Amino acid sequence: MDTLEKLFGSLARVKIMRLFLLNPEKIFSKDDIVKQARVASSILSKELILLEKINFIRKKSFFAEIKSSGGKTKKKRIYGYVLNSDFKYISPIQRMLVDSKPMEHKEIIKRISPAGKVKAIVVSGLFIQENESRVDLLVVGDYISEQKIKNTVLQMESEIGRQIRYTLLETQDYRYRLSICDKLVRDIFDYPHEVVFDKIGS
Repeated sequence: MDTLEKLFGSLARVKIMRLFLLNPEKIFSKDDIVKQARVASSILSKELILLEKINFIRKKSFFAEIKSSGGKTKKKRIYGYVLNSDFKYISPIQRMLVDSKPMEHKEIIKRISPAGKVKAIVVSGLFIQENESRVDLLVVGDYISEQKIKNTVLQMESEIGRQIRYTLLETQDYRYRLSICDKLVRDIFDYPHEVVFDKIGS
């Protein structure tokens, strides 16, 4: 991400562009982008102006459900942003931001390790461009903070631009599942995957 940040000017811009490239037909409100890309609203406006100016995105109106002060929900037409499919550099940017590996192994280890005594990390699915995989990330270890893992995954999702399907298992549970050929574990190891970190010898 550091290389892409330098290339595109800011991490926020990379995250926003990835979000649109991975959802080419979806219209995003500013609130949607802040929530999903985890970009500060003060930064977002500047980035959207730039991306609209170069024709990477365009404004489009749509109906959104808005809650009133009384708690009632009603539909209201608002303006959002959608990827401009006619943008002339869309293919090379797609290859660079989406079709390449979203995160290096050492970066994944760096992000996950502080959550506890991590014994193994296995990636599949979106991390290796295998969209049919059941799980994208398997973390095995002990005394691992579920909240820290959740927060880490949310941050990774904002950078990658897509939801990460992850599973967290204690070492003993993981060994047992391996011994009985548990379907969840087999669905990872019987299909394309990459072992990022391993202190178990699985």
